[in-house]
Amino acid sequence: MPQRIVIVGGGIGGLETALSLKNLLPSSANITLVDRAEYHSFIPSIHNVVSGDIRARDIQIPLALVLGLRGIEFVHDEVMSADVAGKNVILPARVLDYDYLVLSSGAENNFFGVQEAETFSHRFRSPEDAERIHADLCALVDERSRKCSVIIAGGGPEGVEVAGELLDMIRKRGYGHDLREGRISLQLIHSQDNILPGFPARAQNFAREYLLQKGVTIVTGHRIVEVRQDAVMLDSGVTYDASMLIWTGGIQPNRLIRELPLAKDPDGWLKVTDRLHSPDNKSVYGVGDIVSIYMDDRPLALTRLAYHALDQALIAAMNINSHLRGRRDVGYAPKDRPQLVSLGKEMGICSRKDIVLTGQWVVLLKKIVQARYLMTYLSKPALSALASSIPAGGFRQILRMFSPL
Repeated sequence: MPQRIVIVGGGIGGLETALSLKNLLPSSANITLVDRAEYHSFIPSIHNVVSGDIRARDIQIPLALVLGLRGIEFVHDEVMSADVAGKNVILPARVLDYDYLVLSSGAENNFFGVQEAETFSHRFRSPEDAERIHADLCALVDERSRKCSVIIAGGGPEGVEVAGELLDMIRKRGYGHDLREGRISLQLIHSQDNILPGFPARAQNFAREYLLQKGVTIVTGHRIVEVRQDAVMLDSGVTYDASMLIWTGGIQPNRLIRELPLAKDPDGWLKVTDRLHSPDNKSVYGVGDIVSIYMDDRPLALTRLAYHALDQALIAAMNINSHLRGRRDVGYAPKDRPQLVSLGKEMGICSRKDIVLTGQWVVLLKKIVQARYLMTYLSKPALSALASSIPAGGFRQILRMFSPL
């Protein structure tokens, strides 16, 4: 009887797990992926949607098509809960039984209990969030009779990249002089002493100086303690006007993970072994943002990045396959790859360990990574039928553009 594998989440980790499992178990497993979104989105590029440089659909591929052509069932719905004892997941209108469950349901904004932050903030977690920010900000800056004060909460990579995109959007719409003269203001507020925490000091200093020179005000070492409809208050007692507040200041486990009766780390993330299954239940695996990986009772120091989710997905798929075939499983060991951060269309930072490189080429490299990632899924052998929906020669031409890289 085929094994039933249910994957919750169609993000980077979930999609890669599904496709990897199908390659390893082409006929001996029924694989089902559940996601409340119809599309798989390349989340590392959503900041580009803020400026209007691209649209949400430019970084999205339809899950039903990508999975269906591989013989993987896609269920467009939301998982309400998981019964790990009964081995099933509960959807609003049906129950899915499983032999193995892979959780890759992503994270949500963490507002850290800040009063009214959730009510008055623009979230930044999806392409749709980014499109909403773009539309609302365009309406704000176009009202030339009023001041526009935009605050970005959080100075990690997301906050820094959003700041760069907002600068591009303001210049693109012809309001550079309004930024210089003060009608439009951009402020980035970060609770730690330095933006881009975890990056080398040179990268932190470069990003700060670049954004300052372009007109962004940076406030570090203070956190937001209260949000109003038109202002934010810091723990220093200082209040800043806010026509728009964009929240990039941290993530937390989603409701499904919080309510799951399995071991968690002190911050509520799903605890898994280096084999990527729960220490409480070897039938439940976790990959991506939701997990905290423990090795010898100690958590791995791991930044939540897309390439880690891809590597974890492969290990999880390999270990499920090994378990089914009675083979030895393998441990996950994080790989160190460069981190790419854009500061708008004209500048970016490439950082790996203590090496820091900067230039416009980083922005181009990020676009190539995005294109190659999406084209990888669109050019899988079983997905060749997709080529018929692209104008004659267009699909092959795009592939040739990136094949040497």
